[in-house]
Order: sequence, then structure tokens, then C-alpha cells
Amino acid sequence: MKLSNADKNRMLARSLFIDASKSQIEIAQILQVGDKTISNYQSKDKAEGFDWLTLRAAKYIKESSETKENMYSLFVNYMYQSIKEIRENEKMSVEAKAQMLVSLGDSFSKMRKVAAAEDPEAYKYGLIKHTIETILLDIKDHIPTESMEKVIERVYAIQEELSDVSI
Repeated sequence: MKLSNADKNRMLARSLFIDASKSQIEIAQILQVGDKTISNYQSKDKAEGFDWLTLRAAKYIKESSETKENMYSLFVNYMYQSIKEIRENEKMSVEAKAQMLVSLGDSFSKMRKVAAAEDPEAYKYGLIKHTIETILLDIKDHIPTESMEKVIERVYAIQEELSDVSI
């Protein structure tokens, strides 16, 4: 069975999204098509059982155990970046944005459940790491460098206590 150009582009778009972690906007630019076309590819694939967000999450989960802690943090960052991309995409309709957010929420829920079950410690550390990084990035411009260095020293000094939390 010969694939149409649209099907080839859809497969390429899926691969760019999952394997190369490209955004829909980046994929549209690479393939020289509109953002709506990429959204349509993603919707068609989802209807056929290829949910791009779930597949991307599954790819991250397959990482080696040494990178799991970082992987969960990266996944959370990816989720935030995706939300930002959806919010800032002026070309995307409100309905498309709503559908993307629902899909993103579903993927996040699945990732959280899988990650917490697969390796709860790495998942917990990844969330803690992301939280601490977010707080430090937020305060770094509001306190003197010496104070920031002290905060970082304290975080390192009490890292065992920080990791002993219930999520």
C-alpha cells in the first residue's frame, strides 16, 4: 500500500514530536505547513490509537534508571512548556486549545500514575528537584548573590531531609 504525501508528513510530524521533542509550531515550520495541519495530524493519529503525548511520555519512561529522576523533572518541564505554547499560539482556535489542554492533562495524569508506580523514589526526587529549581529561579533576581549562594548551600546540606517527604 502506497502512502500519500499527507500520510508521510503525518508520520514524520509524529516522529518529530515524539523522538525529537519538537513543538507543533516547530514541526509546522519544518514541514512548511500550517499549525492547523499539525493539529489535524495529531487528532487523526489519536483517533487511530497513536496519542502523541502518551507516546512521548512512554519514550521518556523507557530511559535508563540513572536518568529517571531527571526524566520526570524534564517531563514536568515539557508539560509546562506545552501549556505555554498552547496559551501563546495566537493561530490556534479556542476549541483546538481546549482539546490540546485536555489531551495534555490526560497524558500528564497517565505519566504521573505510571512514573509513581514504576519508580516512586525517582518520581518523588524529580518533582522535588523541579520544585526547588522553580523556587530558586523565582527568587534569584530578588536577593543578593551571597544570599543565593547560602540558600543553595542549605539545600545541599539538607537534601536528605528534603527527599524524605510524602507526595
